Amino acid sequence: MRKKDVLLISILSVLLIAGLLVDLNAGYAQISIWELFTGNPILLNLRLPRVLGSILVGIGLSLSGAVLQGVTRNDMAEPGILGINAGAGLAIAIFIVFFQGGNTNYSLMMPILAFIGSGLTFWMEYRLAYWHGKVHPKRMLLMGVAISLAITALTTILMLRMPDSQYAFVQNWIAGNIWGADWPNVIMLLVGISVLGWFVYYRSRTLNGLMLGHDTAIGIGIDVNRESKLLLVCAVALSAFCCSIGGGLSFIGLVAPHLSRRLAGPNYVHLLPVSALVGGVLLVYADIISRTWFLPYEMPVGITAAVIGAPYFLYLLVKEK
Repeated sequence: MRKKDVLLISILSVLLIAGLLVDLNAGYAQISIWELFTGNPILLNLRLPRVLGSILVGIGLSLSGAVLQGVTRNDMAEPGILGINAGAGLAIAIFIVFFQGGNTNYSLMMPILAFIGSGLTFWMEYRLAYWHGKVHPKRMLLMGVAISLAITALTTILMLRMPDSQYAFVQNWIAGNIWGADWPNVIMLLVGISVLGWFVYYRSRTLNGLMLGHDTAIGIGIDVNRESKLLLVCAVALSAFCCSIGGGLSFIGLVAPHLSRRLAGPNYVHLLPVSALVGGVLLVYADIISRTWFLPYEMPVGITAAVIGAPYFLYLLVKEK
């Protein structure tokens, strides 16, 4: 590992730990961090799993975005923009309306539903963007935006059939609310991101090859179709795990990889660890803002993330033009 990477990772780790400590004390009730060691139930059972969940969601979304950008060679590819998160939301809304009835305990089904919805949505986009033996990046972006709008409209129609409690749940989910932050969900998310993150990092040199282009990647011995499909499944699974806890968060998977490229360079061996930390840092500080600026109310962290990420997306569009 380069000295530059060690320094970057050290600085980002300090920022992440500082954000974790500040976020533990954020909210309506002010509680000392030291009460964590005395077994304070608010810190141990409510705030700590939420903060860890925020960090893990940021890590997972940033890795998902980095992989999507590498495989599609599209700088603007991101789970939210491509409609992957919207697909997860539609699957959850369908389940609530037609199968769940009055039971509002969704935590066991959320990861499965999110993966099914995300996977079907991205498969549809991939097939539509696949033309003459390869995926066209700009075509995929346009398909993603169009399908995302259609799915959002369908989700809204389904929400009109829901009772108030379920309507509020889906609305908060779409806005990007860290709703499922209890210890079982956090542990599930940690295991999922650890396994998928390790696999993606193991394929980092393959991602470097894919970034060179379809023909060049084949020329250096990469099975482009197989590797692309494997990495895309991992990206969708990472996004689905994060959606199951963090809802329809957008733009973290766009901004974090881009900032990381400026810091660590385009080599995925160095980019992926830095991108994971940048994503965690961005989301934990967005969570702090959401929980402190509007007291005694709390704004969904997805809105804060969108305020940060939307201008950057516009900047990329102008730059691409």
